[in-house]
Amino acid sequence: MAVTLILPLSAPLGVGRIVAVDEESRAVRIRDLTTGVVYRVPGSVLPELGALPWRGRVEACTVLATEEGVVTELVLDAVPGGAVDLRGSAIALEGASAAAAAAKAQAAVWGGTDRPPQEETPRFW
Repeated sequence: MAVTLILPLSAPLGVGRIVAVDEESRAVRIRDLTTGVVYRVPGSVLPELGALPWRGRVEACTVLATEEGVVTELVLDAVPGGAVDLRGSAIALEGASAAAAAAKAQAAVWGGTDRPPQEETPRFW
């Protein structure tokens, strides 16, 4: 579920960062979980966000300088309840495990580890 937030402040967040969104004393708190930077915005400024808290991954971030001030457009791939979808990393680990198994199989075939070493014949010069 993609959520677009228009924030009346400068909040440059990198794409792929994971943020936590929750309420704190009638303000919405957006916390970058990687750096720990917290952005607080009055709840009346933002649209209805649904059930808080939740976490999300930053899909896009645009910081605009206007005549009225700075505005940040933040697009989050939100997961309600605070769970973040990490299936991409699990798929990458499965691929890495398969590649390691294939490399071991090739090393066993080409490395000669399955046969005893041959004795060298004596050389005459």
